[in-house]
Amino acid sequence: MASANGSSTRHFVRERTSEVTANHAEVTRSAVRFLDADQARLERAAVQRLRANQVEISNGAVGFARFEQGTIRQSNAGIVVARSVALDEVHVGILAAPVVRGDVHTWLDLRSAVAIGFGMVLGKAAIAAARALARRVLA
Repeated sequence: MASANGSSTRHFVRERTSEVTANHAEVTRSAVRFLDADQARLERAAVQRLRANQVEISNGAVGFARFEQGTIRQSNAGIVVARSVALDEVHVGILAAPVVRGDVHTWLDLRSAVAIGFGMVLGKAAIAAARALARRVLA
C-alpha cells in the first residue's frame, strides 16, 4: 500500500495503492482507492473514488468520479459528476453532466432525473386535484 502526497507527477504500473494526491497522475493496470489530481490518466485501471480537473480514462472502471473536463473510452463507471465529458462506448450508472458528447449508456442521467422529478410533481398535483374534486362532489 503506497501513498504519494503532493508530488508533481506520479506513475503507477501494476500496483495497488490506497491514496494518491498529485498534480499529474498516470495509472496503468493498477488499483487505486482514492485519486486526487489536477490531471489524471488511467489505462486499464480501477479507481474507487476519483477527483480531478482533467481526466482521461481508457478501458477502466471507476466507482465515483468528479471532474471538470474528461474523456472516457470503453469503460464502466458507477457515478460520474462532471462539467463536460466526452464518452465512447461507456456504461455509467448515474451521469450528472450538463455537457455530454458521445456514446454512453446510463441508468440515470440529468435529463431523466429532471423528467422523473417533473412527472412526480405532476402526478402529485393530479392526485391532489382528484381528491379536491371528490370532496366537492361528496359534500
